[in-house]
Amino acid sequence: MFGGLTMLRLSDDLQVGKAGEYLVCFDLIMKGFVAYPSEQGLPYDLVLDTGKKMLKIQVKTTREPRIIPQREKEYKTYFYHVKRNGKGGKNHYADDEVDVFALVALDTRQVGYILNGDMPTSLSLRVDSMRGTYGDEQGLKHYNDIMELKGKMSQQEIADTLGISKTIVNKMCCKTYKPYISNARYFSDIIREADWFEQI
Repeated sequence: MFGGLTMLRLSDDLQVGKAGEYLVCFDLIMKGFVAYPSEQGLPYDLVLDTGKKMLKIQVKTTREPRIIPQREKEYKTYFYHVKRNGKGGKNHYADDEVDVFALVALDTRQVGYILNGDMPTSLSLRVDSMRGTYGDEQGLKHYNDIMELKGKMSQQEIADTLGISKTIVNKMCCKTYKPYISNARYFSDIIREADWFEQI
């Protein structure tokens, strides 16, 4: 179907991709490097000249965080299908095709970088402005608060003081309970300084 709306959506996606590439170029140039777009048809978008070597950069851009439904509330994460390319994302980048993936969050104008060898097929990154609100973080905070009050007051009093259910307090007070600690990363965890590129 060749309706105007369909073409507009395609154009929007292309513009989003271009915006991401230009933003990465700007970020790398501001770090003191030479960076420029590659030729069409290559498996990477940009070339980075560190002064010691040339690096192939593939850019992946998202407009804004994706809403992830959870048991009690919704959370937001930046989600990237990173190592997929080609029509329908059926192909994967070979190890020698890309050196570094640049991930762009257009809503905050942030750019992060991950080596090809360290990059999973897809990646979810937490939103920095929501730090401390994710389920596992809240659970760990509740656990620490409960442990601090345990022995000083009853479970019902702990629940009332912290504003959580007595069921949660009872569960976390069990000797066998261990709080879940996630290995999730925030977008800021992949923002790099110039020396990171120089050490590649």
